Amino acid sequence: MNIAATKTAPASAAVPGVPQDRLAAWIEHWRRPAGASAVAVQLGLLLLILLTGGVVYATGGTGYVWVHMMYVPIILASGAFGLRGGLVSAVVGGLVVGPFMPQDVAMGVPQDTANWLFRSLFFLLIGAFSGLLFSWGNRQLERLRATHLALIETHEELKAAQMSLIQNAKLESVGRLAAGVAHEVKNPLAVIQLGVDYLTNTVKGDDGMAETVLDMKDAIERADTVIKGLLDFSRSEQLALAPCDLNALLEETLLLVKHEVTRNHVTVAKDLQEDLPPVELDRNKIKQVFINLFMNAIQAMNSKGGTLGVRTRRQLLATAAVEQSRGRASHFGPGDDIVVVDVEDTGPGIPEEKLDQLFDPFFTTKAIGSGTGLGLPVSRKIIELHGAAIGISNREAKGAAAQIIFKLAERSRS
Repeated sequence: MNIAATKTAPASAAVPGVPQDRLAAWIEHWRRPAGASAVAVQLGLLLLILLTGGVVYATGGTGYVWVHMMYVPIILASGAFGLRGGLVSAVVGGLVVGPFMPQDVAMGVPQDTANWLFRSLFFLLIGAFSGLLFSWGNRQLERLRATHLALIETHEELKAAQMSLIQNAKLESVGRLAAGVAHEVKNPLAVIQLGVDYLTNTVKGDDGMAETVLDMKDAIERADTVIKGLLDFSRSEQLALAPCDLNALLEETLLLVKHEVTRNHVTVAKDLQEDLPPVELDRNKIKQVFINLFMNAIQAMNSKGGTLGVRTRRQLLATAAVEQSRGRASHFGPGDDIVVVDVEDTGPGIPEEKLDQLFDPFFTTKAIGSGTGLGLPVSRKIIELHGAAIGISNREAKGAAAQIIFKLAERSRS
């Protein structure tokens, strides 16, 4: 929702036939002109000063009240160009109604020097005062505008935080409900699994029946996978943290998926930084995350071959970060000592409109029956339990990239 659109329209918006935004832009353009617009305004002010001098001459000279019309272009020049505009226009106005302008045109009475010098000095005072006043007003206006924009931004951030809290509360409730349902379904499912295993051994002579039983078994296994995923997602377990060599853990995990790598004609490209400091983590849980990321990358390449890139590096975080909407946490700041793990593939990438949904439970980009949509949500939960961050994006080249950021503990820094 656009907050600015809900504000009460200012009085300027009531001008018939002129939209509010166009009128505001027009006023701002001519309030502080620049370039060709500034030249046009300067010429217009000069013409107005000369016109005022003509009116003064036509109405009888400087001895009459019309001479005070010169304040108008001086104030306008102050509004457009500040102090400099006010002083310059005052000097020009003083010269126009100065020594060459009679005090009384009809009677041919010239004005004395003291009279036009005093008037020019008064013009200068008016120009200086109005220029300073407009300059101060413009500064206050800019401050108010900056404050207004900051308030709008803060309001949007508060709304986003509120929606995040509401969403987290919903997910927590759904997680508790899912855990209860999973526990209730798991035991009957195990009984059905035993029955299907028994039928598998008793219908070997009937091909049609055997095929049906195998389909049932496959369906039960997929249902069991969903139940286990739900339990992993909803379970709040304590971590068994210990210093761990990330490079060694990645090598172990790659061995676990070696069969899938070979079967899908995938090449593994490793770039593991040497002397990487140990990271405090739960080996088994982080290994589960890496397996999920590797399998996702391999499956994204659709058995057509490709490259699975695995890279580690240590660095100081340059920016505070980190795309909350695409999975990365926001509790990292500039200067943090971090270890980064990148997992990349050369698949087709992820549609941009689906990137923000990747960590939603049960959302999957895989074909029906090929995934439960719980791998990435479970992985993110494990990563967040470690105080780390995970994010997924498309590469500039072909493919997708997952990035995990671990913050080094004080004792790991050297």
